[in-house]
Amino acid sequence: MAKKGALLSIFFILLAVSFWAGINYRRAVSPEDGDLAVVLVARYDLAANTPLKEDMVETRTMPRIYTQQDAFEVRSMTDVKLVNGLTTLVRIPKGDQVTRSCLGGASRKGAADQGVSASQRRYLEGVKYFQNADYAKARAEWKAALKLDPSNSGAAAGLKRIDQILK
Repeated sequence: MAKKGALLSIFFILLAVSFWAGINYRRAVSPEDGDLAVVLVARYDLAANTPLKEDMVETRTMPRIYTQQDAFEVRSMTDVKLVNGLTTLVRIPKGDQVTRSCLGGASRKGAADQGVSASQRRYLEGVKYFQNADYAKARAEWKAALKLDPSNSGAAAGLKRIDQILK
């Protein structure tokens, strides 16, 4: 009889733990309204060195856990106008998030005239691929960046991160 009581207790403990885990899993998979972010995404394929206008981007609401680390977040609709005149440093495919690290200053002359080296452009291109979990392309870009500039510490660190992820 004591054995049945112990088994029944274990059953109810496991049931409670399963219920708790299910609730937490549901919260992680479907975040509530407070966990949403409005970010800018490219309305069209944007080539590197493209001067931006606000009609080239659009807003998208998504769970905050899916936003990229330095995504251009929109808090009011006037924030969309902030990208006017900024220049893309790397290619941004249609639908991809516009990140601050992929945008240069207000110069319309392009990234090469803004003091961004070829190595740095390759590094930024690798960051974009890495943020989209395309590790093979990120690795290729970062290796090319290191070939152009062996002292590019960002590219070296990125390659180590990819190795850690893929192990």
